[in-house]
Amino acid sequence: MNIMGTDRKKMRMLARLMPALFLFCALPGTAAKAMRPADFDYAEAKQRIDKRIKFPDFKGDITVVMGCVSRVKASGKMTDTGCYLKNNYDEPFADAVANAAKKARMNPALIGGKPREIFLQFRVAFVRKGEAQEIRFVPNPGYEENTKAYGQQHVAGQRAIGRNEPWKDACPKRAHYSVWVLAYLGEDGHADSPSIEHADGIMPTPTCLDAIRQTIIDSSYTPALADGEPVPSTYIEPFSN
Repeated sequence: MNIMGTDRKKMRMLARLMPALFLFCALPGTAAKAMRPADFDYAEAKQRIDKRIKFPDFKGDITVVMGCVSRVKASGKMTDTGCYLKNNYDEPFADAVANAAKKARMNPALIGGKPREIFLQFRVAFVRKGEAQEIRFVPNPGYEENTKAYGQQHVAGQRAIGRNEPWKDACPKRAHYSVWVLAYLGEDGHADSPSIEHADGIMPTPTCLDAIRQTIIDSSYTPALADGEPVPSTYIEPFSN
């Protein structure tokens, strides 16, 4: 997904396609050393996003759960972080996540034993009851089919971002478009059978759609994890300009 330049209107639109099923949970363990998803458990606590984030100044009890995306570089740096907005009420929470991510670090994903830049999808829960407040991170976008199969605390598959992905040259750069891609992601980290759902803006050309499908098929992934074990899943990702 081309996150950079994504505006508030687009993020609200994408939010309508995200499932409403959320649960606050701890993160499961990582996979084998040769293939490991990016995770939030960075060794230096002061650089972890959950330690850097500031709870927005709201009075009274409140619960806000947001779907978010980020590019996590091979260094563990988070870039182009944004959250899907359901309404204006969510903006301070989305800003809190984006601001904290600017200087945050994660444990980078490993594919073939080497750190790789990946597209990360996660959820953030802001909860305040009385004087108590907490912020929790869930490493999956909450896609219902996957949560039914593996529970709310599974780790979603993560796609490695390539240098010359076919869709970047084939798809519109000016006319606005937004699509969702769904694909089968095997426990071996290979994707197959991608399908595309138009979400907003113009309908991209067949050349663009084919290039998106080819990007999904050609990419490397860390597979989804349930209880620390690789499992087959449905991989989802938004593509837009």
